Amino acid sequence: MGIFDFLKPLGKLKRLKLALKPFEFVGKKVAILVNYVLLTAVYFTAFAATAAIAKVARKRFLDLKPDEKKQSYWIERKKEDYSSKESYRAF
Repeated sequence: MGIFDFLKPLGKLKRLKLALKPFEFVGKKVAILVNYVLLTAVYFTAFAATAAIAKVARKRFLDLKPDEKKQSYWIERKKEDYSSKESYRAF
């Protein structure tokens, strides 16, 4: 899918297509560059900032230290008695 798809009805104008081909190539390269710049900015403003704040607050999102006393690392949920109608509603 190119940036000049609106010209598809003019498919008989092959010279025009050939003339616009380099522009399409440049447009794709500019789009890739913009995506890299935006994603890098989002990473450093959102994810890296969150990691720095969590490190200062000593917050751990994953418990990575093994505990020999635990039989399982699954977190127990509160057991609630759901009716069968509510259980089917989940799907």
